[in-house]
Amino acid sequence: MGEEKRKISGRSVSLPSIDKFVDQKPGWPLLKRATSRTPQVHHWHTRKVSVVHWVMSLPERFPNSETSFVKKKLQDILRDHNKWFNYNVLKTATSDFSQENLIGKGGCNEVYRGILEDGKGIAVKILKSSTKKAMTDFVHEIDIISSLSHQNISRLLGVCVQDNDLISVYNLSSKGSLEETLHGKQKHKHVLSWEERFKIAIGMAEALDYLHNRCSKPVIHRDVKTSNVLLSDELEPQLSDFGLSMWAPTTSSRYSIIQGDVVGTFGYLAPEYFMYGKVSEKVDVYAFGVVLLELISGRHPISPENPRGQESLVMWANPLIETGNSKGLLDPGVTELFDESQFQKMVLAATQCLTRSATHRPNIRQILRLLRGENEVEKWIKEEENEDCFDDEVYPNSSAEMHLSLAMLEVEDEESASVSSLERSNNSGFCSSCSSEEFQS
Repeated sequence: MGEEKRKISGRSVSLPSIDKFVDQKPGWPLLKRATSRTPQVHHWHTRKVSVVHWVMSLPERFPNSETSFVKKKLQDILRDHNKWFNYNVLKTATSDFSQENLIGKGGCNEVYRGILEDGKGIAVKILKSSTKKAMTDFVHEIDIISSLSHQNISRLLGVCVQDNDLISVYNLSSKGSLEETLHGKQKHKHVLSWEERFKIAIGMAEALDYLHNRCSKPVIHRDVKTSNVLLSDELEPQLSDFGLSMWAPTTSSRYSIIQGDVVGTFGYLAPEYFMYGKVSEKVDVYAFGVVLLELISGRHPISPENPRGQESLVMWANPLIETGNSKGLLDPGVTELFDESQFQKMVLAATQCLTRSATHRPNIRQILRLLRGENEVEKWIKEEENEDCFDDEVYPNSSAEMHLSLAMLEVEDEESASVSSLERSNNSGFCSSCSSEEFQS
């Protein structure tokens, strides 16, 4: 396949010829620009349509008077349990946003560690942008996350708008992210036991079940990955970073078609989303399957040091599962005795989540019930495996290779790899949120 040089973020990297329709930013994040000019599909909460329409009607950059009006609209969105923070309070909490308290930076975002007067630790995320696109996305994210209430979902404490700074405030996570615990420097401080891994898997499944089935309006996260899972002192998982989230389709259609930018993180993207922009709750289920494999194996979703053809965690795991050698998946760091039944349930759950066809991929409620050990669900899934189901979703043979070749671009650039799941160009007027690993002490 021919290659051509393309300038990206000030650096030249080699891209395959598919670069004609794919624009890859450095590191893990994906940004695919479709050739269609049809606007991206959004399912806005009807309660906020007037707010979004008003924001979209703003000039590309708005004066302070308009910012004040947007501030009022955000106040209208926030629930009673959220707070509007005073800017000076946040300045004091972060020692005037000192470099010593800077714990994350990516795109147009900076994340600072802070301590309120009552001793509560907070993470202050500042998006520095004055475009209407940035404001629209910020309002949309706040609209969604402020409507959520679940023990396994990171809670928004409040917001602040100061000049062109769009600020959101969250709890500070002392244990950091699941990614850091599994793959980073924290790994040498605490290796997760099997019991802890299984507990995290259940908690994440419960969070996704809440988003898809039990909150006031279904939500698709669109960026489920280990760096977006924070761990409490008790190692209770909390799903975070809703910068890419969207309201789930409420029509009879099984999915929405994203005609604009397809965004996400390499190694976690469902085939139907990567290839055709099809979005449904099933994209979260697929990504959760990758997370389950990470919990089981302790491996990265993409590993360039693996043998050719096995750089992807999914591609590495498939032969072991298909040959019945599921024990070969287990992280060597798990040295204690573990529950064999739990292990088999998690392997089966991961396998089902990673079903290539979204049509035949179980929903998260079925996966949760499987992990909990409900026998009838496990029996049903095994019966499904034995049936010759018609697959109405066809993918080119090169799709996996295309995905992997893009994922391998600058994958060894660790600094770039820690950037959030979304980094849009400055021309679009919005830069990404930092990854959730930056909401840690």
